[in-house]
Amino acid sequence: MKLPLSGVFLVLILLFAPLMTPTVQAQGKFGGRKIASSLKAGVNFVWLSEFDSQGIMFTNRYHHYVSDRLGLGLHAGLLSSARYDDVKNIYTIKNTYLVGGAEASFDILQNESVAFRIGAGPMARRRSELTTDEGVGGTQDGSLTHVRTTDIGANAFIENDFGILRNGVAGGRIEYMYYTQGTQVLSIGVHLGFQF
Repeated sequence: MKLPLSGVFLVLILLFAPLMTPTVQAQGKFGGRKIASSLKAGVNFVWLSEFDSQGIMFTNRYHHYVSDRLGLGLHAGLLSSARYDDVKNIYTIKNTYLVGGAEASFDILQNESVAFRIGAGPMARRRSELTTDEGVGGTQDGSLTHVRTTDIGANAFIENDFGILRNGVAGGRIEYMYYTQGTQVLSIGVHLGFQF
């Protein structure tokens, strides 16, 4: 039985909804004050290992502390990448992925202005690819193969946040995304957001 991607997100939201209510004990101390949540937008440079292509990924992330150092979060993003063949003078592959998932993280370092965390969690992506490779499955259209499918996997990351201004947060993130099918993704990026 296939579960649509929107169904997966609904189940994740319902599972994490009871944890979204902040209490005094379950708020981080990042930024020198009690905070419970943050919302961040980011941009990442990505490498796709299987196709030797690079691209860019835009993400939105929600992070919520459930204890002083332990946090849970949800994220969604759009990844676009391509590989250009100088000999053929064409793009030999173009990828577009819609990605999303949940994550758990632990703050290794946390003080008034900096938080450094590690984390991991389940992920899913909706993959749409155009390629000149014939052995990847999908629909043939002349010399191109169209691949459209949904993959599941997991991610692991390290991330840092710096408190800026009164409620702002900025930082960086290195993330590896492993999927059961299709190419794996390594991303390095920056983010900006606010705490509430």
